Amino acid sequence: MGAAPGHRPPVEVVIVARPVAVGVDGSEESLAAVAWAAREAVTRDAALRVVHALEWRTSNLQFSPGVSAQREWAEGRIETVRQELAEAHPGLRVDVDGVSELPAKALIEAGRESQLLALGSRGLGGFEGWLLGSVSLAVIAHATVPVVLVRAGVKPPVRGGEGPVVVGVGRVGSYGPLLDFAFRAAAARQVVLRVVHARQQELTDGSEGEEKPGGGVLVGRLAPWRQQGPGVEVDEWLTTGPAAQRLVEAARDAELLVVGRRVHRPALGAHIGPVTHAAVHHVRCPVAVVPHS
Repeated sequence: MGAAPGHRPPVEVVIVARPVAVGVDGSEESLAAVAWAAREAVTRDAALRVVHALEWRTSNLQFSPGVSAQREWAEGRIETVRQELAEAHPGLRVDVDGVSELPAKALIEAGRESQLLALGSRGLGGFEGWLLGSVSLAVIAHATVPVVLVRAGVKPPVRGGEGPVVVGVGRVGSYGPLLDFAFRAAAARQVVLRVVHARQQELTDGSEGEEKPGGGVLVGRLAPWRQQGPGVEVDEWLTTGPAAQRLVEAARDAELLVVGRRVHRPALGAHIGPVTHAAVHHVRCPVAVVPHS
């Protein structure tokens, strides 16, 4: 029986989550990032996009035996990664993109189409080691999505595990994106969310306008997120001293640290701020760098 004249059948709209992206160069650190990103993609019910970029410095020798060997090595390594992911996560969709453009540019572009981007925190030297400091710094400074840096040897997150998710917030600025990311991560892992706010001045009980441990500025700032995620236990840390040092100390037992990166104009270069710089260099757990205004 046909539809009535002028009647249009309902259109089914399917919303597909953007993928989780990860850069891989074959180093131990980048493979750890792949493993972390795969678990995160499963948690977010998203696909995993593996981006493999090689900067061919011998661009005018594209058909030389050395370059051919490099390409064969890269293709073989990526195929191994694909097989390992299929075994570890049978239902996970994995898309592998091999690109020949500059690594930082390729990764930043991949991030624009993804929920987040994971990178190994330190790569190897030589042709296979493109995830070096300059590349990672450029990606962190210019990515429009959270960038998660993963070190090799970090144990995987355990559902209902003991390590908290730690997030650092300052006195000024818009920290909505950081708290969104941190609350979601803590809820997915069923762990405590530790919110850290460090001040240079000593906290006192009698000074007007001073934040006090367990109260003050964090209570009002966290209220909307507490309502949206009532199942997340929040541990508020108000402390004194250098913010970078206090945040690194607070993340010693963490399974994820969330820090912010203020969005600057491109002309200001690859600046990520002293607190974020300290976190990515001195914290052992994965570090999520979230851009915010």
